[in-house]
Formats: sequence, C-alpha cells, structure tokens
Amino acid sequence: MGGGVRGGKVYGRWPGLAAANLDNGDLAGTTDYRTILAEALEQRAKLSSSTVFPLLAADRLGMFAAKA
Repeated sequence: MGGGVRGGKVYGRWPGLAAANLDNGDLAGTTDYRTILAEALEQRAKLSSSTVFPLLAADRLGMFAAKA
C-alpha cells in the first residue's frame, strides 16, 4: 500500500491459538476487510469511506503514517 504504511506490527485483535479461538483449525477472522479498504481510500485517495461503505463503523486501525 505504499511507503506510508506503519509496518512491523499486527493490526487488529489477536485471537490467540487456543482451540476455542480457531475456525476449523485456522485463525478466526477478527477484522472486517472493509475497515482496511476504507482507511486506504481515506488516506491514499482522499475519498470519504462513507460514500463507499455507508454502514461501516468509523473505527480505523491506524495503519498509515501521517503525511508530512
């Protein structure tokens, strides 16, 4: 997604590896992919995510560094 992505960490909620947190042996998804796309649209394309995802909550993961 470009040089402004804050790398080196896991974004979202970590469910852990306990059997109760697995989905048929795989890690269960914890982040709605629209949250990631909305943040990219807002930060990179300067679009309002409310026009693309009108029912999506305004919570963001903070994946992008502020542009200087």
